Amino acid sequence: MNNFGILAAGYDKYNTADYDKYAAFVKDAFSLSAIPVKEVLDLGCGTGEMAVRLADMGYSVTALDISAEMLSVLTDKIKGRDILPVFQDMINIDLYGTVAGCISAFDSLNYLLNAKDLEKAFAGVGKFMEKGGVFVFDINTSYAYEKVYADNSYVYETENSMLVWRNCYNRNTRKCHFYLTEFELSDDGRYFRTDAVHVQKNHSLRTIKTAADKAGFDVMGIYGNTDRGELENTSPKAYYVLRKNREL
Repeated sequence: MNNFGILAAGYDKYNTADYDKYAAFVKDAFSLSAIPVKEVLDLGCGTGEMAVRLADMGYSVTALDISAEMLSVLTDKIKGRDILPVFQDMINIDLYGTVAGCISAFDSLNYLLNAKDLEKAFAGVGKFMEKGGVFVFDINTSYAYEKVYADNSYVYETENSMLVWRNCYNRNTRKCHFYLTEFELSDDGRYFRTDAVHVQKNHSLRTIKTAADKAGFDVMGIYGNTDRGELENTSPKAYYVLRKNREL
């Protein structure tokens, strides 16, 4: 379950996200920090596209992920940048020092499948964040799970590969199963098939706010996009900006 190996090598070629725009949103959100932001934690960094952009903006980035395959892709991108890859589970964060900023981009926190694990992740961020620091993240919304994913299927194609993405959302458990199948063209003309299953949790606003409060964070803003637009019922993602205002 949640084997990211199938996604690691091909994640960037299938992903059409606007990383530059997201990084600009993060930089702007960091201006709400009560302290200077230099050291940043990228929680669930994946292949490191956000970590690279933050490093290019001058931040010192600790890039944490539970997937060795994802971190391997990131390592090839570092090229002298101030990025430290860390192989860890986000519910058991143990850093070498404190940070003043943290991000968790592209629904990484939805992979935590219950409120207890979400609270552990927030507590870990709070433990290693200096008072006054800022935590920026996004969460898939109910609209995303009920309307965009639901029981729909999607196909992503490149010149030499194809990814079939089938979804199954359960409103009772608030969990969504993603069934991934990739076909990769080999040099001898044959296609190799790889299968994986991912599971995400549709966390409620109350669950997120409770986890934030327990970890010493106050909500500074919740937005529907990286332009700081209003969160609406049809917003597929919710973008949160939190500030650590209390030591616990």
